[in-house]
Amino acid sequence: MCAKAKRQLTPSTNERQIIERTAEQIRQRVDDECKKSKLEADVRLEGSVAKDTWIPGYVDIDIFMLVSPELSKDQLNTVCLPIARKALQGNRIIERYAEHPYVEAFIQTQKDLRVNVVPCYKIERGNWLSATDRTPFHAQYVNEHLTPDERGDVRLLKAFLRSIGTYGADIKTGGFSGMLVETLTIGFEGFLDVIRNFAEWTPNRYSDIEHYYQDRTDEVRKIFPEPLIVIDPVDKGRNLGAAVRPDQLWNLVAASRQFLKRPTTRFFREPRIKPLTKIEYQKLTRDRGSDLLVISFGQIEAVVDVLWSQLFRTQRAIANFLANNDFEIVKSAAWSDEKKLNILIYELESLQIPGSKKHLGPPVSRSSESASFIQKHSGNKNTIAGPWIEDQRWVVEKRRTQTNAQQLICSAIERRSEIGLASLFTKARPRIKVLNQTTITPMISSNFAFSKFMRNFLDGRPVWYA
Repeated sequence: MCAKAKRQLTPSTNERQIIERTAEQIRQRVDDECKKSKLEADVRLEGSVAKDTWIPGYVDIDIFMLVSPELSKDQLNTVCLPIARKALQGNRIIERYAEHPYVEAFIQTQKDLRVNVVPCYKIERGNWLSATDRTPFHAQYVNEHLTPDERGDVRLLKAFLRSIGTYGADIKTGGFSGMLVETLTIGFEGFLDVIRNFAEWTPNRYSDIEHYYQDRTDEVRKIFPEPLIVIDPVDKGRNLGAAVRPDQLWNLVAASRQFLKRPTTRFFREPRIKPLTKIEYQKLTRDRGSDLLVISFGQIEAVVDVLWSQLFRTQRAIANFLANNDFEIVKSAAWSDEKKLNILIYELESLQIPGSKKHLGPPVSRSSESASFIQKHSGNKNTIAGPWIEDQRWVVEKRRTQTNAQQLICSAIERRSEIGLASLFTKARPRIKVLNQTTITPMISSNFAFSKFMRNFLDGRPVWYA
């Protein structure tokens, strides 16, 4: 089965020729623009095309502009990016952000083939000035260590990760980068051994294929706090797994176990998710007994990675705000079309909670704290009953000031209360809509992408689970 999947994932001769020819044309165009602008740069093809680990239908062309270390990081932006934009003019261009900005374009004549033009410094190995300086050394390392058969294994692992939603080190995905996949394949010597190792992964494990930290596990854990540690083979001070979120690491662990238990080709193709219909949505929400709270922010002008970073930060802040006001959250998620619609969704045990709550005070044995507690709560307008003694502690029954989650969020936004909105979302206050599971029904009916997301959210299971 793996051999058949590997053949299907390998580019044909014609596909290779098209991609390689297009890549060289773009590389030459960037090189020409550098010369016109009198910028001394070594313009190279890097990434999966240079390493021959790309998959048909999912290929990106990565062009790197290696420039003198004498240029400041600001000049990478002000000097290099305009050159990249000029070389790619006539195509849809988006500015992205890693450690510093780079240009992403979609080549319309090649079915929106994605091209990244990335400035970095031309330096000696180890004298890093930016994260992207390592990329040329990565390509060299992979090309020296990957066998032709292992390049097929890299494709298998990429397809596997893509099918379970963990491929991509961008902030939205929080998953595995191409270099991380290639390093794991080299280190574990093939796709199946990567899967077998992750099926038995434990929190104290790490991968160090160049043996920089041999027999020094405690030191590794002190240097790298992330859940997944895979030492960069060209830089012992860098963890290739730093971008992998804990949920994505354990998603891979669980999916690996499932694949070994019940191998199937669906682990090598992206799942097809049907949009959720209005009738399905109404039945699912009616039968589950919980409530949905949805916060829509409309359009946010930002680089995509910055947008997702602030969206996740706001998601956590609002979750904390709801929890601090006694609302029980079953689960929450963020969604964006990265254009006009940004959404946070919370499934609550209930949108409405009782008007009173039990509030525990100090042990009666603590004289000073007891006196302060009694003075604070006796006769207070929000004290319904008490104080009384229960299990050696003072207890009061308090009146909640807000018992409806939707009204709580609306009120906080209107009063401009500090609920932890990230800066971009604070500016969007006038456009914020706070909805519930009834009022978002039109959005599900009209937005196919959002309705697919809602199907996954309500189902709750990993996309690979069967």
